[in-house]
Amino acid sequence: MSTSKTRYNIVFQSSRVEKDWIALEKKFSDKVTECKEFLKSNPEDRNQAVGKLKKLKGKYKGILQYDITKDDARIWYRVDRKRNRVIVKYAGHHPNW
Repeated sequence: MSTSKTRYNIVFQSSRVEKDWIALEKKFSDKVTECKEFLKSNPEDRNQAVGKLKKLKGKYKGILQYDITKDDARIWYRVDRKRNRVIVKYAGHHPNW
C-alpha cells in the first residue's frame, strides 16, 4: 500500500479501454472524477477509495477493481510502482466472461 505523496499517471491498455473510460465519464462524471483523483494519488489504499476497491483473484490476480457505481460500472487496473503509473485494463460494466 502506497502512502507517499507520489503522483501516478493514468494510462490505458488500449484505445478501446480509453473510449470505454470516456463513456463512463460522460455517464458518471462526478464518480469518474473522484476515481481519477484516487488513481493519481493513492491507487492501492482502500481507506482512501470513494468507490469499493478490491483485489481480483484467479486468472485476474494482480488486478484491482474499483467500483464506480454500486451496481456494475467499474474499472480494472494494475499499478506500476516503478514507473509511477496506473494501467487501466478495463472500463465499463460488469463483464460477462
